[in-house]
Amino acid sequence: MQQKATVLFVDDEARILRTLALAFGARYRVLTANSGREAIDLLRDNTVQVVVSDQRMPQMTGVEVLRQARDMQPSAMRILLTGYAELTSIVGSINDGEIFRYVQKPWQLDTLRDTIAEAVEIARQSEQPEEPVLEQQEKEAGGILVLDRTADLFELIQASEPGRPVYTAGTLDEALAHMATHPPALLVTDLQLPEGDISDALRLLKARQPELVTIVVTAFRDTSHLIRLINQAQVYRVLPRPVSRNMLLRSIDSALKHHALLRARPSLLQRHKVEAADDIRVDSRAAGRVRSYLDRLRGRPAPV
Repeated sequence: MQQKATVLFVDDEARILRTLALAFGARYRVLTANSGREAIDLLRDNTVQVVVSDQRMPQMTGVEVLRQARDMQPSAMRILLTGYAELTSIVGSINDGEIFRYVQKPWQLDTLRDTIAEAVEIARQSEQPEEPVLEQQEKEAGGILVLDRTADLFELIQASEPGRPVYTAGTLDEALAHMATHPPALLVTDLQLPEGDISDALRLLKARQPELVTIVVTAFRDTSHLIRLINQAQVYRVLPRPVSRNMLLRSIDSALKHHALLRARPSLLQRHKVEAADDIRVDSRAAGRVRSYLDRLRGRPAPV
């Protein structure tokens, strides 16, 4: 009989920890920590499948807890649970914690139960020792597609990646036409294009092509939008505009390594399964273009 999965809840409010332990204790082995430091100690001594952390805690934020959890136990799935919707924490949860889901308070027990169950299943499927990705595998992983209205990002990335194909597109239509024949390893894109906001397009693309790694470079400040990008598009990084050259290049290097790892271990694709995007507008111009692109690919296996 399979042992119970271990779920670690981190919150500085004892009442919330008691509620979570009561709600999930029958199904999982539940560990609780009322501070980030205590959580790190528990991670050091216990193998954990899922870490669920509050964001706003004294001394150590939830993003920092999840970042350290990622370093200590890469196979553990990470969920940020908070009512503190602030841009810095959301961007940090993407860039530092690489979280699976962002759940806002007040949470619904049934929704949280389903999210944790899905995370546990995925964690168990991918619990294998990490194999190092060779440099040659990274080079063979594919090109970089830069989707932006200006040439600045493309020129910077092209100059910094002399041994890798770097392509550019100024519109979503151009990008989709390119992707149909040359699937990229990495998509670097703004959210605001001539077609409008392409968030819906990114969400549809990730649902159909989970191996696609995306870096968003944008100036917008809508936190609810960013939350949807975490849960429904699993974006790999979000970088603010104007973007730091060093930050961009470090993110690209990390993203390409991540894509090479997905190629080497396809079972890890489950870790980037996206939440259902039921709110995508049928009349969204960007979403319509992606649906047409996906219709053309139907019947062909997604490239890995």
